[in-house]
Amino acid sequence: MLVLTQTTDNLQIVLGGNVTTNQLQCFASYRDVTVTTYTPGRNGVNTNNTTDVNLVAAPGSSTQRVVDFLSVFNADTVSSTVTIKLDANGTESIIWKGILQTGEKLQYTDDRGFSVLDTNGLTKTASFTNVAVPAVNSLNVVVMTDDVVNNNASANTIADVTGLSFAVTSGQTYWFEFVIPYTSAATTTGSRWSINGPAAPTLLNYRSEYTLAATTTTINSATAYDTPSGASASSLTTGNVATIWGIIKPSQDGTVIARFASEISGSAITAKAGATVRWMRII
Repeated sequence: MLVLTQTTDNLQIVLGGNVTTNQLQCFASYRDVTVTTYTPGRNGVNTNNTTDVNLVAAPGSSTQRVVDFLSVFNADTVSSTVTIKLDANGTESIIWKGILQTGEKLQYTDDRGFSVLDTNGLTKTASFTNVAVPAVNSLNVVVMTDDVVNNNASANTIADVTGLSFAVTSGQTYWFEFVIPYTSAATTTGSRWSINGPAAPTLLNYRSEYTLAATTTTINSATAYDTPSGASASSLTTGNVATIWGIIKPSQDGTVIARFASEISGSAITAKAGATVRWMRII
């Protein structure tokens, strides 16, 4: 049970960094209880990046505000670090902190406490044996569930492959590999494939390889985001694969995400559902 008992008690939410497009959508329901009254209430609010937002505001005098339900939905295109905390007249206590991937929801109920629901609405669970889970060298996989299209009206405009990303922590080193099947509107429409992530990484070395024709590919080596700057001049209409693999050590928390562009304005390059990214923290 979460109870706000003082007029200076606020239940707040804050993100670990700025989101890309959409703030996280939050909802709370609660009841105000006094000696003689019972008054239900609710609140809907969006997050505001790294600025604290009152998820449940302080009650009035001589009132206890009992929180029955909380919901925080990640409507953005990248994962977010979410912190729920109690601000008691300026003294802050963290109640829950974790990473929500795109389409996931944090939920609190009085009977179950906090839980995370995946994109299918199912509770995420973890199981452990008496052997400690290693902090490094543990493989993680994300699978993209929907096609993502880039047919921008301006040629060679790079965009996120929405849903194909992973969260990173400052000072940690990660190995990653993206494998992305894609289609092209025409064999004369080329593409380029790269990544984006937190600004000014301490280390960034990666390669990208993608289809030109049935037996040929192009390979690029890079030490900066959104590299190469130019798109290829050809593709297959179907049967293309882009792979991006390398090492990153970020200097700040954030998200690494695949990126792509179409060579021709208005001519679609489509990253297909089933694309994956594998990564592990190695140091």
